[in-house]
Amino acid sequence: MPPSYRQRGLRLSMLTCGLLLALSAQGQDKVNLDLPATSLDKAVNDLAQQASVQIIFASDAGAGQQTPALKGHYTPQEALQQLLQHSGLEVRMQDQRTFLIVPAQPETATIVPSVSDSPMELAPLEVTVSRTSSELVSATRQTVVIEHAQLEELRQGSDSLATILAKVVPGMADSSRTITDYGQTLRGRNMLVLVDGVPLNTNRDSARNLANIDPAQIERVEVLRGSNAIYGAGATGGIVSLTTRPAGGESRATTSLTATTPLTRLGSDGLGGQLQHYVAGSRERIDYAFDFGARHIGASYDANGHRIAPEPSQGDLFDSNAYNIGGKLSLRLDENQRIQLSASHYDAKQDTDYASDPSVTALPPGSVPAKPLKGLSLDKQNRIQNTLVNLDYEHQDLLGSLLSAQLYYRDYFTRFTPFDARAVATRGGNVDQVTQNTEVFGSRLTLRTPLGDSGSTELLWGGDFNQERSDMPLDVFDPNAYDASGGRVFDKIGKLTYMPPLTTRSAGAFAQLQHRFNEQWSVDGGLRYEYSTAEFDDFVPLSESRATDPATVSGGKVSYDAVLANIGVAYSPVLGQELYASFSQGFQLPDMGIQLRNARRGFDIDSSDLEPVKTNNYELGWRGDVGSNTLGSLALFYTTSKLGDVQSFNNGLVLTRTKERIYGVEGSVDWLTDDETWGAGGTLTWMRGREKPDGGDWQDMTGYRVAPMKLTAYAQYKPSAEWSNRLQVTFFDSDDYRLNGVDSFGRHKVSGYTTVDLISQYRLSDNDQISVGIQNLFNRDYYPLYSQLLRNNNNTSHLPAAGTVLTTTYTHNW
Repeated sequence: MPPSYRQRGLRLSMLTCGLLLALSAQGQDKVNLDLPATSLDKAVNDLAQQASVQIIFASDAGAGQQTPALKGHYTPQEALQQLLQHSGLEVRMQDQRTFLIVPAQPETATIVPSVSDSPMELAPLEVTVSRTSSELVSATRQTVVIEHAQLEELRQGSDSLATILAKVVPGMADSSRTITDYGQTLRGRNMLVLVDGVPLNTNRDSARNLANIDPAQIERVEVLRGSNAIYGAGATGGIVSLTTRPAGGESRATTSLTATTPLTRLGSDGLGGQLQHYVAGSRERIDYAFDFGARHIGASYDANGHRIAPEPSQGDLFDSNAYNIGGKLSLRLDENQRIQLSASHYDAKQDTDYASDPSVTALPPGSVPAKPLKGLSLDKQNRIQNTLVNLDYEHQDLLGSLLSAQLYYRDYFTRFTPFDARAVATRGGNVDQVTQNTEVFGSRLTLRTPLGDSGSTELLWGGDFNQERSDMPLDVFDPNAYDASGGRVFDKIGKLTYMPPLTTRSAGAFAQLQHRFNEQWSVDGGLRYEYSTAEFDDFVPLSESRATDPATVSGGKVSYDAVLANIGVAYSPVLGQELYASFSQGFQLPDMGIQLRNARRGFDIDSSDLEPVKTNNYELGWRGDVGSNTLGSLALFYTTSKLGDVQSFNNGLVLTRTKERIYGVEGSVDWLTDDETWGAGGTLTWMRGREKPDGGDWQDMTGYRVAPMKLTAYAQYKPSAEWSNRLQVTFFDSDDYRLNGVDSFGRHKVSGYTTVDLISQYRLSDNDQISVGIQNLFNRDYYPLYSQLLRNNNNTSHLPAAGTVLTTTYTHNW
């Protein structure tokens, strides 16, 4: 995937769109553009990507200038003229594919209507200021950006957002192919997932963060790799920032119809489909957007045509119905101010007749696949409900600063698969089912303040507050009915508390100074202070649920704080080459819920091992031109922490913390021919993780933390302006995570596997497009990393991957 980077001096924006997207209209044909109001520098590069043209300009020519938003059908030259209004710059057309931006001559400068005079040309304004990018200094981290059109293409070759990211993002482990993102780490650590700036991570981590939004609602994905604390806790491995479909711009609507079927077993059970509709536009000062969709997820079949069993450890969404609905309403108060209210709701509910056959647990782990068992009788099955409400305000010139403020609310519910926990003492010896309820309220304030008159120094500063309240009730089922049915019948007989209501609060303040010395050198660095508390009331732990005289655990409160630093230096020795070095710290609150849910008589929170995780990330990187029409990137990283995450083994009977160090290398290369007919590229990820338990020696980390070496490659072929084809390959190497040849949780010998996907898109007309994707093109019979590591420690988690799957989508623009 093309790296996102800033070149100094003359800039050539020519590759980034054509490498992964079906290229847009040729020459001076009109192109459907969607450009938010932003800096001139970024707007010109976004235009080059969306229109697939070359735009050459001096990087300092538009320093500090902002462009109006632009949405609709324009030729590249028309679009550039709109963007350059009042800039003192003009566009010169070198040929139909190349444009030059130069200072305007007084006699040729053109005055065009102001932004307020042209409401129909305004597009969405992202009111949440990014804390991770700057138009002043070069980035000292590696970033992957996936725009909407590219995301829609990649969806044809993957079953979920988690799988898409695993196939294109260096440093990211493979997905589980189920509902969970447990074990899908970024550079071996946790990733913070944001939707329009709202965190999806919770302190009691349910490991379903990437499944809490329908990909059809997403406009843009940005993945930042490496420890980062600028958004607070949770990003010890990096950040996945998701932006939903925007409001504003020219009135428009898009409808998509998708059909999915496994090709290894044709039939109604495997059929899936989705209807998605999106409308947006402007009326004078008001921008709006509304989208809704419904989806059916069918059964999944392996390469041999056998139905894949349910995943009883973390759950799945086979045989499910889901719907999403969202909207945005934005008011432009004046030329500098805008306020926006957005809301969305996602609901995915399973309704299957199949359970996981418990009889396979008697066989050696990894020896047989999990087995589906028809006849499930369970009233309430796997479910995800996620509601977000977000209020944003932006002022582009408040006493010389750009201010962004945000208030958000989240209501989250999820239900897991029932579990036979009779062998687990801390769960009371029940056959039970856990749910989680979470309410989150938070706020965020960001200011970007220029310092001095030179325009070379800027201060980014602000603060955050987040409050989360979570609890986990538990339904208990009749064990006799369960045994008599062979694990298919679940008759509810009671309700207990798995985890009591837990309230966590976090507050933080940060300041980040950014300075550009000259065209070659820039530096940024800053500090963040984080203070967090967690508290709970008295409760009867689950381990005491069957006691004649159950003991009560006393409530408690703990607090943590941390000062986190980061600094980075970027150097561009020549045009098109950039080097950087950085140090950054990340912060992760301990998962108190792991300890509360496993509490026993006499539990004392003050004696628990609940210190937060603080990571130190060191990175050296390069990005730039490799040769003609070729871009490359390379990153070396080394991350340490004195305490790792609280690790729970044997359902919480064993809890441990270890010293950790993770190191690795990531690389990417992308190439495109001059006529944009052919493109190709790939990525490399190699890393190793070591941990040191108290009193022990350094040892390899588990496979759920550090994935094997990953290679990806793609070839893009566009024989005409209307037709685009992409072949992509993903390879995960084999590895042995055992210690002294002994299998244990997350420590098994895993085999390597390769998958190939084919995606083809054809534009029938200006408003109609059909897309076809074939996942696992050669019907490879394999087990993903998650399944080989046996999350349940037995064969019920030994799930093969899906065989060949066909996905077809028809899209119409109204």
